Amino acid sequence: MINRLIELCLRNRFLVICFYLLVIFGGIFGLKNINMDVIPDVGENQCIVFTDWPGRSPQDVEDQVTYPLTVNLLGVPGVKVIRSQSGFGFSMIFIIFKDNVEFYWARSRVLERLNFIQQLLPKDVTPRLGPDATGLGQIFWYTVEGEGYDLGQLRSVQDWYIRYQLNAVEGVSEVAAVGGFVKQYQVDVDPNKLLAYNMTVGMVYEAVRRSNIDVGAKVVESNNMEFIIRGLGFIKNVTDIENITIGSFNGVPVFVKNIATVQIGGDFRRGALDKEGAEVTGGIVIMRQGQNPLEVIKRVKAKINEIEPGLPPGVKIVPFYDREGLIYRVIDTLREALIEEIIITSLVVAIFLLHVRSIIICCLGFPISILISFLCMYFMGIDSNIMSLTGIAIAIGEVSDMSIVMTENIFRNLIEQKGKKSRPQIILDASKEVGGSIFFAALTTICMFFPVFGLTGQEGKLFKPLAWTKTIAIGSSVIMAITLVPILCAFLIKGKLKPMEENFSSRMLLKGYQPVLKWVLNNKKTFLAIPLAIIVSSVFAAKKLGREFMPPLDEGSILFMPVMLPSVALTDALKVMQKQDMIIKSFPEIDMVVGKLGRAETPTDPAPVEMFETVVALKPREEWRKKKIEYKFLNYVPSFLHPVFHLFLPDERTITKQELIQEMDEAMRIPGVANIWTQPIVNRIDMLATGIRTSVGAKVFGPDLNVIQQLALDVEKALRDVPGVADLYAERVTGKPYLEFKIKREEIARYGVNIKDVQDIIETAIGGENITTTVEGRHRYPVRVRYSR
Repeated sequence: MINRLIELCLRNRFLVICFYLLVIFGGIFGLKNINMDVIPDVGENQCIVFTDWPGRSPQDVEDQVTYPLTVNLLGVPGVKVIRSQSGFGFSMIFIIFKDNVEFYWARSRVLERLNFIQQLLPKDVTPRLGPDATGLGQIFWYTVEGEGYDLGQLRSVQDWYIRYQLNAVEGVSEVAAVGGFVKQYQVDVDPNKLLAYNMTVGMVYEAVRRSNIDVGAKVVESNNMEFIIRGLGFIKNVTDIENITIGSFNGVPVFVKNIATVQIGGDFRRGALDKEGAEVTGGIVIMRQGQNPLEVIKRVKAKINEIEPGLPPGVKIVPFYDREGLIYRVIDTLREALIEEIIITSLVVAIFLLHVRSIIICCLGFPISILISFLCMYFMGIDSNIMSLTGIAIAIGEVSDMSIVMTENIFRNLIEQKGKKSRPQIILDASKEVGGSIFFAALTTICMFFPVFGLTGQEGKLFKPLAWTKTIAIGSSVIMAITLVPILCAFLIKGKLKPMEENFSSRMLLKGYQPVLKWVLNNKKTFLAIPLAIIVSSVFAAKKLGREFMPPLDEGSILFMPVMLPSVALTDALKVMQKQDMIIKSFPEIDMVVGKLGRAETPTDPAPVEMFETVVALKPREEWRKKKIEYKFLNYVPSFLHPVFHLFLPDERTITKQELIQEMDEAMRIPGVANIWTQPIVNRIDMLATGIRTSVGAKVFGPDLNVIQQLALDVEKALRDVPGVADLYAERVTGKPYLEFKIKREEIARYGVNIKDVQDIIETAIGGENITTTVEGRHRYPVRVRYSR
């Protein structure tokens, strides 16, 4: 079959060349349009169901929201596992589907089930689907800054202008706000004044709620004109709320301002953002699943440049985490490796063939195989990332082998068979002579990667792109060696040809090889002992090697993730984070420090208040400090000879990233704070792979949370002295203090009060409740009523 294919191609040269030209143009198209990212997306095929229930304790959320949702979502088709989390005021259900389930089909099935489950949940509790994104979808972080503007004003710009504009960018799933304060009209009721006017807090709620409405009353006709009737009653400012009438006392109207203080403040929040010691507001751009991260980031930046002239004077958008630079660094690194490999291989071919046209034939395999790989990657949906490009880089050395074997055999036969056969027949016979050997030799190499295609889950998502690109590159080089190389040899290998035996480099190689071969044949046992010793020693060496899920990746930035005790208040946590950010910024290698505590307003972020995420942007390596190099062997060399060694040996070196992290870790030793140092993408991968914030951890299962936490603390103590442990922390699942009101039913019955009345006072008068929303142009702000503190 292979011989017939070779013969067919040589008879139809024009069609074969046209086919490869078409493939080249297709490869260029695939190269320009393929998705580019840092690493493969190893995230699970998941949907997130998020439920907001403000003010409710984690136990209430677990019992009344999380549990009913979890048990009723178990029957969704294609579900592999369901994980749930109950926090203060919110519930998150992670529905993990099998990898063969289509993503948007899974979301539609979850939506169908949520319509049924809605009736099982408490009133005013509405679950919703999270964004159609993966765990690695947070591709762009930014702050909104402006001199002369408070955090409430900047947050309004973010919420009502920037967020909508960026959300409209193609490929963006969600833009989440983080930090700052949501503007809120706050009505703080004085209970003593309520008692004096013989009124209840419920009357205040109802009065405020009924005083914030616009109505329409169709039209009236007058003087041949039609007038649309509107009743204007929306709250526009503090004065409007103060002048709301609650009732009357002794015939005198009682206004809100008589019994309460009305002011503008910040809504209740569970997260904050800090930049180098100053609190700021900002946002997170989350990419839709399956999109091209590089193109989405470019579109987001273009949209930012477009909308910035329309921002209030002095307000600007400042990015502080951007994956674009990392993507380009990864691509540039691998591009350099590919170019170096192509140059080295081309030099080797040139030295041993010493025939320019033959060199051209052999080297054409590099670009064509790479372009075919990108074309196949485009149609197969494989992203261009560090793993897929590594597969091409690994295959480069073998890509040229096939063309070299075919070209060298044709070259040799054209010399030896000259005058005995016609030139086309010599090329045909020479191609058939090695065509089958080339094909089956490459097939054995390709088959070595077949087990990789059997990997499933995150391992398969990580390593399959490497196996596919290596297989495609080698396979395309084999096909090209059988189909295209004979045609190119027919066109290019002409004129006076010099036998390879007369080549200087070949003669030198043979001259050195013959005595080595003769010694090996005469000393078989001695020679076989050498590889045997290497194999035995490699077994012992292999046991000492470390193991990692994926190769180490230097992202060019650092993620600092300290954790405090669950009982910490948001205000105190913010003060600690601000101190940490200022300490980090004092290091000369640091360019920018932005820290987030708690959660951003997105279902993809379940972080509690006690957990920080500080993104540390680094300056270029050229600006880092230098450290003096101490050569210990110079202690044994006379001092008058030291200058001689220093002429050849460098006196100083740049501080390493690990040394910088160690210095910062020493400076950040704060009681009650556990430090964790990682990188943004690596951290996401660790959390997706293990469900915890580090790559290595121990999980404890059981029915009693208190026992689980105590066992976790015991594990922490046992692992503290293990060699190699740097960051160690036992996650606290309990410890948040509660202030509980235990209602005495017999006592309240004497006053004619039921449980609901008391609970309404606890929930609204003490905790506060947003009872209505103002409409101020395009902006919407809540109005909150509670007892004054």
